[in-house]
Amino acid sequence: MNQHAVNVYEISRLLYDLRQPANREACRANPQAFYRRYAIGEDGLRLLAGPDWQELVDAGVSIYLLTKLAATLGVSLIEVGAAMRGMSKEQFERFLGEQNRRNRALAVLPEEET
Repeated sequence: MNQHAVNVYEISRLLYDLRQPANREACRANPQAFYRRYAIGEDGLRLLAGPDWQELVDAGVSIYLLTKLAATLGVSLIEVGAAMRGMSKEQFERFLGEQNRRNRALAVLPEEET
């Protein structure tokens, strides 16, 4: 994909505008019509239509702004993470559990009361 065809500034503005309840409702009712309010280009429309979370991040869109889209569309952060890693939700949840178990041994945790 030609990254210049994706207007990251406009996509970011679109996502930031999802702070407004009326914009969230418009996006839920007709995402394509809502997206076309912004000059995001055809590649931007394609990425948002997926949505292709990883490719949006790769194009330079902030993951923090993408969480606004995910929340608007009813997609959990676990589902976003799974999609970005090419995993099912269940696979990603197992992956996170394994990471937590592995990293717990390295964590500095407060003393547990006995």
